[in-house]
Amino acid sequence: MKVFDIALKDLLRALRNTFFLAFGLVFPLLMAGIFHFAFGGLGDDGGVPQVRIQFASLDETGPEYGHFSAGEMLFQLLDSEELADLLQVTPSLDIESARAAVDNQEADVAVIVPAGFTAAVFDPDGRASIELYQDPTLMLGPAIVGDIVSSFVDTFAGSKITAGLAYDLIAEQGAAATEETLQDVSSRYAHWAIELKKEAGANSLIEFRSPSGDDKPAGGAVSMVALVMAGMMVFYVFFTGAASAQSILQEEEDGTLSRLFTTPTPQSTILGGKFISIFVLLVFQVVVLLAVSSLFFEIDWGDPLPVALATLGLVVVAASFGIFITSLLKDTRQTGIVYGGVMTVAGMIGMSSVFTGGASGPMDTVSLIVPQGWGVLAWRLLLEGGGLSDVLFPVAVTLALGVGFFVIGVLKFKKRFA
Repeated sequence: MKVFDIALKDLLRALRNTFFLAFGLVFPLLMAGIFHFAFGGLGDDGGVPQVRIQFASLDETGPEYGHFSAGEMLFQLLDSEELADLLQVTPSLDIESARAAVDNQEADVAVIVPAGFTAAVFDPDGRASIELYQDPTLMLGPAIVGDIVSSFVDTFAGSKITAGLAYDLIAEQGAAATEETLQDVSSRYAHWAIELKKEAGANSLIEFRSPSGDDKPAGGAVSMVALVMAGMMVFYVFFTGAASAQSILQEEEDGTLSRLFTTPTPQSTILGGKFISIFVLLVFQVVVLLAVSSLFFEIDWGDPLPVALATLGLVVVAASFGIFITSLLKDTRQTGIVYGGVMTVAGMIGMSSVFTGGASGPMDTVSLIVPQGWGVLAWRLLLEGGGLSDVLFPVAVTLALGVGFFVIGVLKFKKRFA
């Protein structure tokens, strides 16, 4: 049929286009590759690289605290068997040595416990801050250590509250709470809370869950590379859709389109062929990116059916959005501003949730004001272990948006060439 002949001709021309090969295929994989190597590779098991910690403590203990040391308790937590696969802890003689190890890249982060840390734990008005001195080129490892230390400090905030409650209860009974009693309550609570965390293992401090609520292994590095790959795929698929639709304007200016309209071939057939080529090109692009990223970055995109639905939704909305945007332009001189401005800004907003590591937050909502955000959401849910039921809603939204953009774009093109 004539419509498929036109679609095939445009498709073959697009596949030979340097812009498509570079921006459509190479750049998304290149960006994901940069993050892959930035996180130190995925390792043989695809897990998080072990974080090297230098631990320096100036904390003192004494008989007034029952020889309890909060600094020593933090060291035992970080060096516990449950966290051994995640953390490699080395005691340091002093603060300068710990910082020097990080500066020389012999360690990823230094945990520095200040003097008087234990005293601050028992003093209701006491204040002390644990310092984390990290390699500025690293993100994931220091963030994990920071979360663990924050959880540890929160435990002692709870011990102060517990001591306060104990004081009130003893006072209600007409007795006086001694300092030794309150210290014993705080110490017992802290020991109980820390042991509870250790018995639960790392999952009590760092938890990865799928949308269904099932626990997932701590594979943060894989998740980050996969999220970046998904975001870049959506970003550049939208660019490809817009750039492919731009060929209609180019052929109009070159006079090729007007000559085609003088032939017996109906106008709807000509435009239909061009629209089909855009959809097929985007399907090819997504399939290649999924296959290559799965092979080289070991990304598990999920079950075939939800992946196929997410692909369909992305292709429909990206192609239709490109047709819609192009239908608003008068000539190719406006494409630079629109594609360089509108497409870039919309794409960055849509993939903003990628750089939060998939954590829930305001950016999740902000990203959904643009169609790219719904495409990213569908792929993110798949990467988090979601199934068919999880992606149905975002896919339905992308399909609805795609139909809307397509109808408006086609009507404007028909009016333009009438």
